[in-house]
Amino acid sequence: MRLFLVWTEKGAAMGHLISELQKNGHEIVYWLGYDGADEFKSPKTIFHSYRDAIEVKPASGVDVSTFLPPEKDLLEKLYEAESLTLTMLNLFFFKDSVSERKHRYYKMVWYWLGVLKKYQPDALVLSYIPHYSYDFVLYSLAKLLGIKVLTFVDTRIPGRLLPLKDFWQGSERLKRELSKNSKKNFSSGDLAEDIRKYYLKITDKNFNEMPDNLKFLKSKHSLWHRLVSQEVSDSIKNGTIFRKATGYLWRMWRNGEYGRLAKKLILQISYLIRDNAKKEYRRCEQPPNWSKKFIYVPLQVQPECSTSPQGGIFADQILMLETLSAALPKDWVIYVKEHPIQWLRFGLEFSGYKYRGYYEQISKIKNVKIVPIETSSYKLNHESQAVVTITGAAGWEATLWDKPAMIFGYPWYWDCPEIFHVSDTDSCRQVFEKISAGFKPDQQKVINYLKALEQSSIHGYNADSAGFGSGLSRDESMENIADFIVAELKNL
Repeated sequence: MRLFLVWTEKGAAMGHLISELQKNGHEIVYWLGYDGADEFKSPKTIFHSYRDAIEVKPASGVDVSTFLPPEKDLLEKLYEAESLTLTMLNLFFFKDSVSERKHRYYKMVWYWLGVLKKYQPDALVLSYIPHYSYDFVLYSLAKLLGIKVLTFVDTRIPGRLLPLKDFWQGSERLKRELSKNSKKNFSSGDLAEDIRKYYLKITDKNFNEMPDNLKFLKSKHSLWHRLVSQEVSDSIKNGTIFRKATGYLWRMWRNGEYGRLAKKLILQISYLIRDNAKKEYRRCEQPPNWSKKFIYVPLQVQPECSTSPQGGIFADQILMLETLSAALPKDWVIYVKEHPIQWLRFGLEFSGYKYRGYYEQISKIKNVKIVPIETSSYKLNHESQAVVTITGAAGWEATLWDKPAMIFGYPWYWDCPEIFHVSDTDSCRQVFEKISAGFKPDQQKVINYLKALEQSSIHGYNADSAGFGSGLSRDESMENIADFIVAELKNL
């Protein structure tokens, strides 16, 4: 098959994937990847740096002179993709005006439509749900043109990766397994060892700890980790730190980067002094009243794939809260808490997603209360009437803890039968009525779902945080993924 590959991986693992695809007779006609990874490509493959793709710069060797601007009919068919892409551009271009973003989007459609028509791939293979704008435009065009698609999503179970053909529809493979198992009643003892351990750990009545992936992310984005990376630590141990530091400073001087670094440092320090997102949050917070009936809404980290595109229109988390408020039963309240990684990962400054006035706007919604970030997520989850999220893991964990969960988006656990899918005031109101009547998730159905997940997932991961605690190395993960892709391409 002629393949279009979107895979930003480095090192030997990437080389293994390329080798396996070629060994099995597949031609990679175009590859979007990391700078420097092109050492593994064949001479005929067009390699495109993902950084250049973000800037809508053509790949080297691609003649765009014959590419025509997109037609009106095509752009109208892509209205949904346009709306979502404009939101994704918050990641890199949040200071751009709407008009600037729209034209950038049109340029992306122009380029990727031309590329797809020129190179005629049989299938588009992506390492993850597209969320960097350029890959989402490419994905949307491929779907429109009838090009087969294969992509993946990490799950909360360490080292379990779920393949998808259309992330808006959930997993076809998982749905098939659920259907096959519809008349069976599995026990936790029937689950694979890794999934069984995960399930028993999370559902233990004494469980109250940070998930493995959050432990990884808190460590990764901590100040200490940023200052003392593994490379720095190794250099200190082997005595090469002085030589390497001197060389680094020399390169900065030669490249004229001192000014840029100093400006960035001063800017970060200034955010600690002047008003920032965390200070605004603190002004709006108030302690929860545990005697009240409440639903718990943990905000999600932004920008992230989990809300854009997986949240659809509800990448606007305020819209989600307004929808819930309008449907809320009398005398109930909504407790909102920011994600513990938000400021650690993206800093304290206001952003295109969480702008100045963001938390103030949330606090003004009827019956919505922002609680201190130190408030126990475990207690909020367990004492709530329900947990509501766009795609966050809190919804999945609530289900494991016999707590009703409502989702507005398209998470990896989309196909779990005990999750409520909501999208408007009416659907929320209907779910609240069921919860008020005593609904609790059926753990038998949850275990059956986990068995189906076991049978349809791959031992692998995309993000390092998703592999943390799995015991799988990056190379082992890629070997499993490569074997799956080679086999699955025969069935596309």
